[in-house]
Amino acid sequence: MLQFTKHALARMNQRGITKDMVELTLDYGRFVKDKVVLGRKEIKKLIEKYPALKSKLLKLFDSKGLVVVFENDYIITVYKPQKGLISG
Repeated sequence: MLQFTKHALARMNQRGITKDMVELTLDYGRFVKDKVVLGRKEIKKLIEKYPALKSKLLKLFDSKGLVVVFENDYIITVYKPQKGLISG
C-alpha cells in the first residue's frame, strides 16, 4: 500500500484532488516510468465498462485526468495532465 507524503497531501488539497481519484488512477491508469497516468480517453472507456464507478470517474474526467508520481512506497505528488509532462 502506497503512503502519501506531506507534499502529495498538500498538492491534492491545493488542486482539489481526492484520495478516491488517486486510488482510481492507481487501479486503472497506465504506468509511465515513475508515474501512473489516467487520461480522458481511458476514463471514457472505464465509464462504459464500470457503470458503478461513473460518478467518481466523471470527477476525474472533468479535471482532465490525473497523474500520480510515486517512489518506493510513497506517493510523491499528484497533478492534472498537461502535454509534455506525461510522456516520460
